[in-house]
Amino acid sequence: MSGFVLRPAVRADAEAIAAIHAASWQATYRGALTDAYLDGDILGERRAVWHERLGTPAPNQHVVVAADGEHVVGFACAFGVDDERFGTQLDNLHVRSARQSVGTGARLVATVAKWCAETHPGTGLYLWVVEQNEDARRFYARLGGADVAGDVWVPPDGSQVPTRRIAWTPAEVQRLAYNAGLAAC
Repeated sequence: MSGFVLRPAVRADAEAIAAIHAASWQATYRGALTDAYLDGDILGERRAVWHERLGTPAPNQHVVVAADGEHVVGFACAFGVDDERFGTQLDNLHVRSARQSVGTGARLVATVAKWCAETHPGTGLYLWVVEQNEDARRFYARLGGADVAGDVWVPPDGSQVPTRRIAWTPAEVQRLAYNAGLAAC
């Protein structure tokens, strides 16, 4: 499998990002979200989200894609310092199934941490992960994320899904950012 480059997302990436996002939810959230939602027009719904996000981005939004040639194979979306205590939220991290377990996700997280350290120094990073997604929880733990709290997510289908907050301290963000710099060499 060939390598990939990380770059800021552009408006033209909306379709690829939506497809990855929808496929990821369909593969991972079965049993958490309703089958009717996952088997319905989730791609259309995610398209609307990503055309909006990339067409009129929030001032604190940062979206990065992993691209293998012309093909987007993963992406991450963060919102800078959206929480006073925990800092920047990593709102989305999704990688095509064929590109999982080869470092794509870890490099995306490290790149978000680098952006966070550069644009919001001295702040942490956090995300919410669906509680039943044990693979993702183990992945974040390997990257130094600590499980610090639980909550309930109400996704577009109206379900109530238990989630866990995974957080990195400002020092851990610096460590991840340093690793992003090493990966770029």
